Amino acid sequence: MQPNLRRDCFINGINLYAYDLNNNYKRITVWPDIGGTMTMVPIPGTLNFVATQRFYPGFNSSQCRIVKEIFNGTNWDQTVVGDFPYIHRFDLISHDGGLWFVGCSIANSKKNTDDWSDPGRIWVGDYDDREAKVNNLKQLDFELTKNHGYKRMDGYSLITGAQGIYRLDYPDSNGDWKLTRLVDRETSDIASADLNDNGKPEYLAIEGFHGPYIRIYDCNFNTIFKSGSDSPFGHAIWGGRIGSKQYFIFGFRSERQNLELIGFEDGKPKFNLIESNVGPSNVLVYGKEGVQYLLSANREANQVAIYKILNTD
Repeated sequence: MQPNLRRDCFINGINLYAYDLNNNYKRITVWPDIGGTMTMVPIPGTLNFVATQRFYPGFNSSQCRIVKEIFNGTNWDQTVVGDFPYIHRFDLISHDGGLWFVGCSIANSKKNTDDWSDPGRIWVGDYDDREAKVNNLKQLDFELTKNHGYKRMDGYSLITGAQGIYRLDYPDSNGDWKLTRLVDRETSDIASADLNDNGKPEYLAIEGFHGPYIRIYDCNFNTIFKSGSDSPFGHAIWGGRIGSKQYFIFGFRSERQNLELIGFEDGKPKFNLIESNVGPSNVLVYGKEGVQYLLSANREANQVAIYKILNTD
C-alpha cells in the first residue's frame, strides 16, 4: 500500500524561521533578511546548527559564509564560522576525535552567472565546535564543476557534479582522504534508499545540472530506470523509510512542478503523484510521536507544506 498524505502549509520569505513542533508550529525568527542558505547541518545532541548564508541566485556567491546558531532556550545567538566563497554543500562528520568538515564549492570564481571556467573544489578540515571555526582547512587535489549534490553515507560521502558521482572516503590512519569516481555522467543530486528490500541501497540521481532526467541505479550503479526528459529543473530529492518500506521522494520546479513518491512494485519503480503545481526545492521526512510527516519547501507555490503521512503499512 502506498502512503496517503494530508497537508498543512505556511507562507515563507527570505527570513530563516524555526517552528516548534510541540507548540502548534509556533514560529521563531532565527535571522531576518539574509537569504542564500543552501545547507544546514545540526550539531549532534543539541538544537544548535551551522548553515550557509549569502549563496545568492545566479551562483554568484563570492560572499558566501558559514554561521553557527546557538539555541539559548528562547531563540538563537549567531557566530560567524568564516567566509567560504561559493560553498554550496558542506557537512560535519562525527568521528572519535571530533568533527571533520567537508565543503564543496560550485566554482572557485565567476565572472558572471554562466561562467564555469574556474571549477570548484572539495575542502576538508577539522571543525572545532567550541570555537566555532574550521581548522586545518585544505583543498583536495581535485576540481569539481557545478557541484550541487551531497549525501552522507555510512563511512563515506557521495558528491556530485559535472564530472559525475564520486565517493569520498574519510581519513585513514595516515590522515588521507580518498576520492573515487563511481559514475561519469553529469549529476545534479543523489539520494539512497533500499527500494526492493534486499538489504542494499538503490540510488536516485537527478541527471544533468538541475535535470531534466532522473536515473535509478542499483547498489553497483547499474541503471535500473531512466526517465525521458520530462522532469525539468529537478531539485527536491530524498530517500528513506516511510512506514515499513523505503521510498524516494522527488520534485521538479518547472512546467508541471510535481512532487512525487517513488516506490518499487513488480520488480520496477512505481511513481505516485503527491501534488502538482507546487515546484518543490527541498523535501524531508521526519517522525514525531509515532507519526511521520513530509516537509516540503514548495518554492514555486511560495509555501512550506507539511504533509501528514497516513496508511503506511
